[in-house]
Amino acid sequence: MTPDAGHPAPSDLKRKGMIEHVSPHHWNALGPLFAERHTYAANTVISRRGATLDHSLLLLDGVVARSIPRANMQHSTFVALQFKGDFVDLHAFPLKQLDHDVVAVTAATVAVIQHAALKQLLDGDIELSRMLWSLTLVDASIHRHWAMRNSSMRGFARVANFFSEIDARLAAALGQQQDTYTIGITQTDIADATGLTPVHVNRVLRDLREDGCCAIASGQLTIMDRARLHRRGDFDPAYLYLPNSDAEL
Repeated sequence: MTPDAGHPAPSDLKRKGMIEHVSPHHWNALGPLFAERHTYAANTVISRRGATLDHSLLLLDGVVARSIPRANMQHSTFVALQFKGDFVDLHAFPLKQLDHDVVAVTAATVAVIQHAALKQLLDGDIELSRMLWSLTLVDASIHRHWAMRNSSMRGFARVANFFSEIDARLAAALGQQQDTYTIGITQTDIADATGLTPVHVNRVLRDLREDGCCAIASGQLTIMDRARLHRRGDFDPAYLYLPNSDAEL
């Protein structure tokens, strides 16, 4: 399925989520370069691994996954989730192609910035170059945390930590904590993201619900006791480098 026809980015395009790390001064220069936006339906592949890319995308709404097809090409594994205010593929600027697919988990709207325009801006602005580089380093920090979580935490704590991360990142993206978030992921997706089997995830979700931490149904995550969920998942958000936190860039 193809996206809708590109149309100019709105003049009121705002800094939301991780893009808030970019100063208002730099946003005044960067924002106008997002010359168009596209909307993708859920489960649409936005870009495929190995494809040559001459642009990068800023997620304006929805949830997007980085997904790596397995060897048999019958299944893919989520290796990262992106939320409103995240660049989903800024590392394509120097690399020109990705080693993973970018997939819309829910309906997703992205703003497009051409690499040629971005290069022209960054060639004359070292500080903005450093900031955008830092955003890609945050992606690497999150990848390291996922590797640690999936290799060393038990199933219950692993999923609790995963949901704690989603809670923190969506709160930053939306500007406030909410009791319920629409995340659009299935139990199979959760299993892929946490390195567990779907059967194990089903048991863990029941245990989290019965423990009073959180519940997930029909793609919606409901936080029942945030402090308890974070304790159960041994969650420390420092690795996320969220805007307006002690770990700011």
